[in-house]
Amino acid sequence: MTNIPQNTAKSAPAVSPDKTAAKQCLLSADRFLKESRFQDARTEIEKAKKFDPTNVYVLAFLDRINYFEAEKKKEAAAKAHPAPPPPHAASPTPHAAAPQPVKPIVPNVPKPAPAPAEVPLATAPTAPVKPKEAPEPIAPGRSEHKGVETTLEEMKRQIEMLTHSLAQEKKAREEMSTQQLQSNVLQVRTSMEKAWANGAPNEKEEEELHKLAISLSIPENVEHSLRREVKLKMYSTAVKEVISKRQLLRSSSSTLEWLRKVYQVSMEEYLEYETKFLLDLVADQYKGTLLYVTPNVKTKDELIPRLKSAGYAVVLSGTPEEALEKIEKINPNIILCHTEFSPGSLSGIKFLHLLRASAKFNFIPFLLFCESVEVSQLKSSELRQHEGFLKKPIDVDELMIAMNEKLAHFRDYVSSLS
Repeated sequence: MTNIPQNTAKSAPAVSPDKTAAKQCLLSADRFLKESRFQDARTEIEKAKKFDPTNVYVLAFLDRINYFEAEKKKEAAAKAHPAPPPPHAASPTPHAAAPQPVKPIVPNVPKPAPAPAEVPLATAPTAPVKPKEAPEPIAPGRSEHKGVETTLEEMKRQIEMLTHSLAQEKKAREEMSTQQLQSNVLQVRTSMEKAWANGAPNEKEEEELHKLAISLSIPENVEHSLRREVKLKMYSTAVKEVISKRQLLRSSSSTLEWLRKVYQVSMEEYLEYETKFLLDLVADQYKGTLLYVTPNVKTKDELIPRLKSAGYAVVLSGTPEEALEKIEKINPNIILCHTEFSPGSLSGIKFLHLLRASAKFNFIPFLLFCESVEVSQLKSSELRQHEGFLKKPIDVDELMIAMNEKLAHFRDYVSSLS
């Protein structure tokens, strides 16, 4: 066998061009903000808003621009108008000058006569000491303390605002980095799936995939994990397609061994994922329950193994009456029924009419197996779209086509109800 199954995996949806353009505008705005080019940054933000109005980072970027622009203006104002020296630098002068008038006055005062008018002169040397008890020297210290508290509160508020802005910026950068990494990983995965569609890629293709991963800044451990994941996925897909097309070799084990060599899957890797392979295979192969009403239940019917290999759980009934008893329990997805049964039993056509009268089973796909003489009668009858007939002897390929057609019609009918 030389044909190798093609990959049927669906490609991932592409990223919107507007969202990509908006992301580039945000990156440009971030660069202009670092260079203090605030107007250019605002221009890029407006472009991003037009490309992607729902982008959550636009408002965060505007807040950052306003904050850093205000800080820049404060710094410029501080450089243009330096603050005056603090009041406590000049306050020692009054304290030092206060006692100076006392010293020259005390030795030059003549001893006064004991007259009541001269009494104030005796207390004159102590008069300059009164400012020490007055609140004037203390007032600058209190106002300075209040000013320091106000400055500390303002600094605290600015620090909190800056911390909040930095946290928002960090979160925005992390989300943008995560989205970019996911987009890059998806691009590498898609390229790998194309390269592994028909088996392990050659050295040149492997080198191109490695260069692509490097150009997209994919870490080496992530690239290795992607390669292993894609390899096992494509191998599993190939196994399912080969089995579904019955393109087996002499045995299923030799087929799996050949596919393992084609996809370079080691025995350790296969054993590690063997359970998953088998479960996926069973899930994909199972197509539902099939009720087969035939008068030849006890004889060997070659059709039954073919139906089972096609993925159907086959339930047998010898007569339409027996089928009516089982149908409630098994709720089949499709019914195959012969037209003629032993005397005293319902015919296949009457069985079909009984199902038509049931609101629960009147839309189950139904195929009759008839003799050549019955073909003209069935052609003239008013069979519905989910009903049909096949002439005996039954051709299996023709039967599978008819079953798929009736099942597709039934699925369309169910979808129209929802």
